[in-house]
Amino acid sequence: MTKIVTRLIALGILTTLCVAVMIFSVILINQNSLQDGHIINIAGKQRMLTQKITKEIFIISTQNSKDYTTLNQAINEFEQNLHILRFGDSKRNINPPNKTIIVAKLDVIAKEWNDFKTYVEYFKQEASKLYSDREFLYTNNLTLLKLSDKIVKAMVAANMPAQLIDDSGRQRMLSQRMAYLLIRYINNWEDYAYKEFKESYKLYDTIITDFYHNKQYQKNPQLAKTINTAYKFWQEYSKHINGILETQDIVVANLRKISQQNTEILNEIDWLVNLYSDLSIHSHTYLEKFQYAAACIMLLLALYSIYHLLKIHGILKCFVDKTQLLASGKLKTNLAQAIQLEGESELSQASQNLSRFIQQIERTKETSNQTIYLSEIISEEIAKISDEIRSKLSHAQISDSKRQNIENAINLGEDIAIQSSEQLIVAAKLIEKLHIILKEIEEYT
Repeated sequence: MTKIVTRLIALGILTTLCVAVMIFSVILINQNSLQDGHIINIAGKQRMLTQKITKEIFIISTQNSKDYTTLNQAINEFEQNLHILRFGDSKRNINPPNKTIIVAKLDVIAKEWNDFKTYVEYFKQEASKLYSDREFLYTNNLTLLKLSDKIVKAMVAANMPAQLIDDSGRQRMLSQRMAYLLIRYINNWEDYAYKEFKESYKLYDTIITDFYHNKQYQKNPQLAKTINTAYKFWQEYSKHINGILETQDIVVANLRKISQQNTEILNEIDWLVNLYSDLSIHSHTYLEKFQYAAACIMLLLALYSIYHLLKIHGILKCFVDKTQLLASGKLKTNLAQAIQLEGESELSQASQNLSRFIQQIERTKETSNQTIYLSEIISEEIAKISDEIRSKLSHAQISDSKRQNIENAINLGEDIAIQSSEQLIVAAKLIEKLHIILKEIEEYT
């Protein structure tokens, strides 16, 4: 049988281990939940940032803007978040990924991002060129219209034929139509707008060139001056138009690549977010199962503890009952055998030690009883011897002094016998008293 103290120590250790495991699992679940929340939030934010970058690019393109502040902020934030996802962040208590599939997916996203960023940077470079040309056209479109109108007025003043005046009047319409079609092409990438713009551009260039090289117009100084001014301005204006067309083709092609690349990187990030969510759910499920298992173990441990506590209670009750019987003094059987408990527990050992002590007391008591009995016999023998000596002494013819010495010796022997008997009786009473005290001790055990 296992000792009581050993059982209690074992139960204490097992209980401590189970409680520690439960506490550790709760802390681990909380930490994982916090870290998973940060990671999923960052990964989800990456999807938003890709859309924000693309949106800013199209806003810049359509609104002819050169403000890249919001775009650059979104790019920097995306790169910072991607770095955190790949290599962790000690400040936020985010560890680097330990799953091969996540590492591989982040590497793919990093490659996709590098391609995407290359297109974005190229767009910013070409958009800056496009901004200057478009700004010039938007600013000077009215100037071109006024110069075309001056040609019409100069022809009217010079009494030119109606057909020529009509051609010069068409220039005013063509200047506005070019601006309209160019805006539609820039904003909507419409092929028909580009085609009609090219036709209007070619027609305007043909008419203004014919006016410039027409010798009849050169004969009229005022008309010639007006045409020359308009022609020179058109040369500058057309350079910016050609610059827009060239750059716009590049920008449109780049925007198409950005749109396509944005879809690809968005799909990869979306897959990554779903992967993080699945792994988080799987991890939480595993930890919850672990908690349930620990709870079952603690329940079994509680039942095991109750079983052993009841068993210990039974041993204690048996020990107390036997000591109470011992204290009552009503036992007619051997006291040492009555108080013994089987087993190797502490109470069993205590009962065995107590039984051995009682056996020693019983043996001492028996010895003292035998001693008292022997002392009584010795006293009787001494009394008989003393009576015989006194009887013989009464008939003996000896001197009084010698008689007195003999009488004193007899008295001394009787005193010694009486004193020895009294001391033995006192010793026996002390042993009896010790026996009574022992019973009282057992009664309170």
